[in-house]
Amino acid sequence: MATADTLMLDSLQIARWQHDDRYDYDRELVSGKGVGSWLTEHIRRFLSDLFNTTIESDTVVYVLIFAGAVVAGVVAWLLWKRGGSVFFWRKERAPLDYTVEEDTIYGVDFEAEQARALAQGDYRQAVRWLYLQTLAALSDAGKIDWQPQKTPMQYMREARDDAFSQLSRHFVRVRYGNFEATPELYEEMKQLRQAVGKGGVRL
Repeated sequence: MATADTLMLDSLQIARWQHDDRYDYDRELVSGKGVGSWLTEHIRRFLSDLFNTTIESDTVVYVLIFAGAVVAGVVAWLLWKRGGSVFFWRKERAPLDYTVEEDTIYGVDFEAEQARALAQGDYRQAVRWLYLQTLAALSDAGKIDWQPQKTPMQYMREARDDAFSQLSRHFVRVRYGNFEATPELYEEMKQLRQAVGKGGVRL
């Protein structure tokens, strides 16, 4: 009596195929996966291959959340170190020991202001008023276009005057570089201002 042919299933081999991504044909038919799911799946496969083990998708999500928290913490720390106030309140800074006033050339009695500053021994202010007085003369002569937001370097390029350029450098050192304003420096700047006047500027 002939033995009937029977089909025997190898359940162990079937299980291997089911867990082998190469035979996961259903994934080609699935549509509408979001970017998050796609990214999670690729990271899961990468970590599984890297550590030679099976990693669940939930584990990948936790890893991504942890990595995002670390990145956010690093960014917040860098902003805090740079004095930023996006994530943290900036600490109150100690007040400056001097006041930088807004400069203007209109409605100012420059001679009176210089005299007042010199009487008080405040050569820093005397230098400031002397420089503004020069700017006012250059503006009246059409040598520069005075604007409150402009820098001394911009005026130097407009005026193209050697004496004025040297005068501007002295002013910048005293005004913004914390160089000491001395009587000698003030007198030198007065001489430079007179040299600017020799270039056709009415002082």
